[in-house]
Amino acid sequence: METIIVSIVSMALIIVSTLTVTVSTFQSANRLADAWKNMEERSGVVRQTDINTLAPEDYQGGQIILTVQNEGNVNLNDFSSWDVIVQYQSGGSVYVAFTTSYPPEVGRWAVEGIYVAGGSPEVFDPGILNPGERMTVSISPTPEIGPGEMARIIVSTPGGVTSQCYVTRE
Repeated sequence: METIIVSIVSMALIIVSTLTVTVSTFQSANRLADAWKNMEERSGVVRQTDINTLAPEDYQGGQIILTVQNEGNVNLNDFSSWDVIVQYQSGGSVYVAFTTSYPPEVGRWAVEGIYVAGGSPEVFDPGILNPGERMTVSISPTPEIGPGEMARIIVSTPGGVTSQCYVTRE
């Protein structure tokens, strides 16, 4: 009789353990599937994102005025999450923080305006860089690019899509 009770308790423990492992496996598979789906959505957005930066034709010092074109299929905004990095010919580099105030103070960058193809200010979706639109950006780097020197400016979206251009001070 005692062995029957021990056997029943042992079987119950085996069943509970098996159920626990099975439920944990299903939960882990669900979490993995959700993470995979999120990763695919993010990579889809990144694949459809493309920007192009155009440097000023002549730079005399002070603020650098860049044009950023949205050449992808995704609306871009949340400019505070964008990264702007200036790499100097001397080897140094500096991260330039975003500000909403225009013109930007030293060590910051700001959006001057967003324009449609003909150069007219945007009318639809203000503050959002839609596909085909151009954004004029003012960068106030510190230190300033020296006379006769070149700098590389890298602009990156929150999704990690980057574009770069070169600015030479005359």
